[in-house]
Amino acid sequence: MRSEKARAIVLNSRPLGEADRILRLFTRELGRVDAVVKGVRKTTSRWGGRLEPYNVCDLVLYQGRTLYTVTQAHLVDVFLRLRDDREALTAAAVVCEAVAGLTPEHEPEERVFALLRNTLRELDTGLNGPALEAPLVLGALLKLLFEAGYMPVLDHCTACGGGERALGFSAARGGLVCEKCLEDAVPITPAAIEALREALGRPLAELRAAAPTAAVAEALRDVHDLYSYHTGSQLRAVRFARAAG
Repeated sequence: MRSEKARAIVLNSRPLGEADRILRLFTRELGRVDAVVKGVRKTTSRWGGRLEPYNVCDLVLYQGRTLYTVTQAHLVDVFLRLRDDREALTAAAVVCEAVAGLTPEHEPEERVFALLRNTLRELDTGLNGPALEAPLVLGALLKLLFEAGYMPVLDHCTACGGGERALGFSAARGGLVCEKCLEDAVPITPAAIEALREALGRPLAELRAAAPTAAVAEALRDVHDLYSYHTGSQLRAVRFARAAG
């Protein structure tokens, strides 16, 4: 048993017993791990607000048999403005949940860590409209899928390899399909195809400044289907946002 130092982003947390919590963390040094924080739910807790979801912290983690235990925490980034913007908060929940679903435990991925942290920084400046219409959210999900090896095919028909005009998107076949290969595909508009390509090719800062559109929402539907196909689960934050509508 030993202690490890790690810079971590808190993805989410859940109660444990009467006073403790289990944090799901994505760390730069250790990858995705779960860790117990003892006494954090007590009114006299020494932890304060340092270990809230979406914070970036430097931690000391004691390695137990099944879980780590947080023994020290120093706050690095808190993203206060994000917490006052409902749509930005929704977007943060979507992206953090996607990181949790796409990354295996104990496998460090510095590019994913940097992508998530930079996305949270951009969200801290606010969104122009609904999270599910935001180019930044679409772009972050596409870039995460790329890092996980699930990048959709967007430059030709993924079924036949032809360059005919794309009319559908197939999660099972991994991207755009032409008229001859529609089968299980859902229809996709030219505007949504363009939104996919823009989201993949542009940096996060440009995506955050871009206007929300219905085409982005359509493209996000297809990207969410692709995520669900590969992980076997839907993003709860997306479902909740759609229900709240």
